[in-house]
Amino acid sequence: MNFRKASALILTALCLLLLLNCCTVPTKSRSYQKSDIAMGSAVSVKLYALGDADTEQVAQQMITKIKQLDTLISKNDENAFLYSLNQKSGQTLETDPELIDYIIKTKEVYALSDSKLSVTSGALTELWGFDTDNFRLPEEAEIKKAIPFCSDEGLTVSKKNLTVFVPEGGIINLGSVGKGIACDKAVECFNYSSQSCQGAVISVGGSIAVIGSHDKKQDWTVGIRNPFGEVNDYFGTLTVSGTGFVSTSGSYEKSFNLDGKSYHHILDLTTGYPVETELVSVSVKADSGLLSDALSTMCFVLGEEKSKDILNRYNAQAVFVYKDKSVSVTDGIKDAFKIVNGEFKPI
Repeated sequence: MNFRKASALILTALCLLLLLNCCTVPTKSRSYQKSDIAMGSAVSVKLYALGDADTEQVAQQMITKIKQLDTLISKNDENAFLYSLNQKSGQTLETDPELIDYIIKTKEVYALSDSKLSVTSGALTELWGFDTDNFRLPEEAEIKKAIPFCSDEGLTVSKKNLTVFVPEGGIINLGSVGKGIACDKAVECFNYSSQSCQGAVISVGGSIAVIGSHDKKQDWTVGIRNPFGEVNDYFGTLTVSGTGFVSTSGSYEKSFNLDGKSYHHILDLTTGYPVETELVSVSVKADSGLLSDALSTMCFVLGEEKSKDILNRYNAQAVFVYKDKSVSVTDGIKDAFKIVNGEFKPI
């Protein structure tokens, strides 16, 4: 990653954290903020504390945990557990229990996607170059050849034996849930490490986690990015109380243009091509980072109507944004969501 791109990512995260706290009233609470780059994204942690809490140390521990996660779930890092697992497809292998847990949870969610999403999506995402930002339009024959390798039917995971079997040619890709998992790890680290810290805001790419309180308040204001604007432009805000996780998936995140046509990174694995939809983004609030990340992707792929029962199943809420800048919000967060850009209209 070049210096200019890294600087832009950090600036974006800093702007987000400013928005998250724009509605607070200064009190005696002390805050500390730290930013970095991990998992190819900007990472920011802001802590609130009373007294002499070592906020700098806690923030560094949280960011370190996020960086360490990449050595577990990255499919591109040759030193990562997942990379090694993918290199030995066709074999039953013993692996890390934490990695197994992530695979199982993601597989369970994507089993509800009508085969449009899977844990083993790597054959197609690699073909399009979305994993490395080396974008290309594959030949139709290449896509048809890759599709059969992107089914989770042959993927076998044993939590008891700590083993995983990836069918030959299959490639596990946890990229669609990685930023959410990173938020989970940071919150876990906060709960374990903090003593006098009251609360925290964690930002990893398009995933946000808030925990505890700040400035004697339980409510946090989370900005929802404007999919038509710049990286630090937000069209709406969502109030989250206590601990919560919000992830956004959209066609604007990774895309390229070729011969006048735009291709985004969210693929329908039944066709092998980017999902065709009137949606431009979906933000999901859920009980964990992994869940919010997985569900935001699935809601984008399935569309609003087909997503409602799945959201209810996981006690999750969503904000759907369409190409005409109309916005639909699930009932559970209608009172907590506010449009702050007049170009957008509620449905």
